[in-house]
Amino acid sequence: MNFWRWVDQLTGANPQVDLDHAVRCRIALAFTGVFTLMSIVNAGLMAFVVEARPGMIEVGLIGGAVGAFLGGLGLWLRRPNLTIALMIAMGSAVICTAAIANRGSFPPSTLYVPGILLGAYIAWGMRAVVAAILPVGLYFGYIVWSAYQADGGELAFSPQEMLNILVTAAAMSCLWIVLFGTSFRSAAQDAQDALTRNNEQLKAALKAAQAANRAKSEFIANMSHEVRTPLNGVLGMTSVMLQDSQLSPEHKHSLRLIDTSGKSLLGLLNDVLDLSKIEAEALVLESRDFDLIDTLDSTAAHWRAQAKAKGVDIIVNREGAGERLDVVGDPTRMRQVLNNLICNAVKFTHRGQITVSLSRKEPGEDGLIPLCITVKDTGIGIPREKQATIFDAFSQVDTSTTRKYGGTGLGLAICRRLLSMMGGRIHVSSEPGRGSTFTVDVALASGKAPVALAPQAPIDKIRPVGPKRILIVDDVMTNQLVLRAMVEQLVVSDEMVIDVASGGREAVNKAAATLYDIILMDIQMPEMDGVSAMHCIRETRKAASTQMVAVTALASEDHRRQFEAEGFVAYLPKPVELSFLRDVLAQLLLDGDDAVDAPVEASRAVG
Repeated sequence: MNFWRWVDQLTGANPQVDLDHAVRCRIALAFTGVFTLMSIVNAGLMAFVVEARPGMIEVGLIGGAVGAFLGGLGLWLRRPNLTIALMIAMGSAVICTAAIANRGSFPPSTLYVPGILLGAYIAWGMRAVVAAILPVGLYFGYIVWSAYQADGGELAFSPQEMLNILVTAAAMSCLWIVLFGTSFRSAAQDAQDALTRNNEQLKAALKAAQAANRAKSEFIANMSHEVRTPLNGVLGMTSVMLQDSQLSPEHKHSLRLIDTSGKSLLGLLNDVLDLSKIEAEALVLESRDFDLIDTLDSTAAHWRAQAKAKGVDIIVNREGAGERLDVVGDPTRMRQVLNNLICNAVKFTHRGQITVSLSRKEPGEDGLIPLCITVKDTGIGIPREKQATIFDAFSQVDTSTTRKYGGTGLGLAICRRLLSMMGGRIHVSSEPGRGSTFTVDVALASGKAPVALAPQAPIDKIRPVGPKRILIVDDVMTNQLVLRAMVEQLVVSDEMVIDVASGGREAVNKAAATLYDIILMDIQMPEMDGVSAMHCIRETRKAASTQMVAVTALASEDHRRQFEAEGFVAYLPKPVELSFLRDVLAQLLLDGDDAVDAPVEASRAVG
């Protein structure tokens, strides 16, 4: 094994990288060694065992020296194929010369033919053996014919001489085969060992990657919970204070700035969670009817005021698309794509205009409607070398420490992956200083006109009939204060009682002693989580009519479905919006026509 590794170092071969090249180098060395040894042994055989013709011993020694030189030169030049070809040519020439010199009498070198064929097969495959059939057949035919002609003559071998020749030649053939076999087996074993080591390294790397992915998922989930908890306090209290009619306009303006900043942070958090879910293939698209034109118009209208403040117009062009375009898809994710593209256009455009265009083609054989949406701006543009990377996560055109524009580089990455999930694609054409055009191509099924929801009513007070008891369960005191303040602001009743509990066990104990109409239950709490607490409360007879609402920072559609399947009557993601909380409370506290028609559905608009 060490010998063949030394050969690998000498010839520059590495069976772990290129097994075929390493085997050829080893066969080249085996050919060289066997040919040289064959020449020396034949010379000795003719000198001490068989009476040779004059000059044959010298020819054998010279042939061995020439073979050793040429083989060594070929290996030093790292040309294994050339070396093998030279050795086969020289070996064949020696065998044929010996046959002719002995007038066809069976020369001992004839037994080397199988070894030559074996080496050619290992080096070049079956094609080499097939190509050798004709010359080898002619050679053996000549041997048989010449031996028949010399039978009984002076050139015929005696039985003793033939036995000596056969024993010597058989020993050389065994050496030949052993050399070839060990060279191939050694190279294959080296490659197998390398493959085993690489597999073990890959398994270890896979385990590390899986562990890192789990750690990342756990970190993102924990980060979501930990960030949403203080955001709930910031946005919740801001929302409560904005309803105070006694505040001055200056104070309300400051509160709106706080609210806007908090919602920007919430949007960033949602982007990170969306990207994480997409990478984990855990994001599921909805499939329902919606009006794409209404989605496009409302998204553009959302950014029109901000663009106008910069002196930029937003023009929506939907000629040929009609007044309505009802399709089947995920309106939330489509709005997210449009929102990201228009937001970027507004951010990077300082003069001129932004044109949002929608065009459609006739449905194809599959019934899908090919749609093309373009967002064209007259902004700063994107350098050509950056256009290929802007759709990668965390990639930005300007990554310097003095960059002028903010952002995390997630928006376009999310757009591309969402469109890929929809079966569409996005691409960009841009020229620095002259603007950019983002084009979205997607095909959606034709849909029906969606059921129009009742317009959102202003946040009116809820006036329940009779005494009501509400229990707020949260392990964070700030969240208790925020929810309590929100409920007190929304519900007007002299007979309403609001209690708080700082954990699941305390909530179970209070629910066992007091009948509550509503329990607003946090989910992630120490000692006993909200789901376990809900199940324990359900087992008590006093809580038979209690309606429990999940109030949690686990803000995804999957979590909503999970909690509703567990038995919660509604779901409120943190940060809790005052309008959503009002809808849920109205549904649970009011009866009949006094309740809002679609309150719980509104609460499902999760991050």
